[in-house]
Amino acid sequence: MSVPASPEQLHGALMYCINFAKTMLEDAGDFYPFGAMLTADGQVTAIGGDLGDPRPDQQQLFQFLSAALSAEVRSGRAVGVALAANVNIPPQYTTKFRDGLRVQLESRGFARLIYVPYQLKRTGLLRRSIAVDFDEPFSVEVAATLFPAPDGV
Repeated sequence: MSVPASPEQLHGALMYCINFAKTMLEDAGDFYPFGAMLTADGQVTAIGGDLGDPRPDQQQLFQFLSAALSAEVRSGRAVGVALAANVNIPPQYTTKFRDGLRVQLESRGFARLIYVPYQLKRTGLLRRSIAVDFDEPFSVEVAATLFPAPDGV
């Protein structure tokens, strides 16, 4: 059984996802699902997927990455995982912006969805660019899917 990731390690994986999503949003105005894995020595490792299609179905890519991260957990190589997706913030949450980064953040005994609402602003007249305005993140406790509870618990 693996040792759970520390709060600092989980924060590192979350920040990796926020920063990478921001870069992708500024560069392209969108992003495909991606992830990060925390190794036993505390390193954050980027996780991406290629389904052989330059414009893959986002749900299929999310499922592919989820299965890959689950395999890393089962093998003992991952003590924590973060799986990021570009989503609409669910209507039951009152937020300033409806678009959002959602990070599924898990370790043994810990599972949350972290939502980071954002808005894109197009700037510049001659040289167009995209700025990302993030709002306050919030978390929702969820049942673990990548770190299931041991049998009998």
